[in-house]
Amino acid sequence: MKFMNGNRKRYLTGIFFIAPISIIIFTFLLLPILQTMYYSFTDWRGVGEYSFIGLKNYINIFNDSSFKYSLLLTIYVGLSIAFLTNVIGLTFALVLDQALKTKNILRTILYLPNVIPIVVAAFVWRYILDYNNGLANKFFSTFSSESIHIPWIDSPDYVVPTIIMISTWQMIGPVMIVYLAALQGVPLDLIEAAKIDGASKVKRFLNVTLPMIAPGITVNILIGLANGIRIFDLPYALTGGGPAGASETLAIKIYRYAFQSTELSYGMAASFIMTLVALVITLLFVSLSRRYERNVM
Repeated sequence: MKFMNGNRKRYLTGIFFIAPISIIIFTFLLLPILQTMYYSFTDWRGVGEYSFIGLKNYINIFNDSSFKYSLLLTIYVGLSIAFLTNVIGLTFALVLDQALKTKNILRTILYLPNVIPIVVAAFVWRYILDYNNGLANKFFSTFSSESIHIPWIDSPDYVVPTIIMISTWQMIGPVMIVYLAALQGVPLDLIEAAKIDGASKVKRFLNVTLPMIAPGITVNILIGLANGIRIFDLPYALTGGGPAGASETLAIKIYRYAFQSTELSYGMAASFIMTLVALVITLLFVSLSRRYERNVM
């Protein structure tokens, strides 16, 4: 009887401790998702009455060529940012994991872009990448006999790679920190054993270091995907989604639907689609990463 009372007490204590966070998660996360799903099947404009219209919003969305472009653009940007931040972040982490006198200063410099507010950074980059008087074009002009004018943010051909470049620049710091922490957990005796066996640096990295930091790779992939798929503030502050809608990501598209066109239910349907896309891509990469971890560990 005392054993049962003890279990009941621990059970009630657990409920007491998880109840506040559970209420917060339900109120501010799960409930809005459920409401978004419900209103996406209506013609609600944010105020007033509404009627149930079924799948009409979703049908109209997938018949909208601009939405399809924004969806594909968002996936492309998200995957590109995840790939580049991981490759560059891991490279810097490997360099700074060495016994360098200036490694602490270099770590600070590389992490600094993540501290700068993205809207402030966007306005600075607009000045740097200006077509006529930007510092970037002036810098490249010094290596040429003619004045160089690259439309970094003024041309549909350049604006998306430019946004990916800036996003990667901002996210390298956190990704590098995760990799540095993962590298600290690589046993030195394994590396020494590989050296004794005659393994080259490349083979030691591929066969010893990389498998040992596999959990860090999973975390950083999620960081890159999360920031890439939901990207809004940088392209909106940098170009407003232009030129000619070339940098209009799905988040910007949803913002226009909901708050500029007052088609709130239409925007909710689009946001639910973005959530599903992000969920599918994230689960796919997590599944692949976990499978890799199981195979190498």
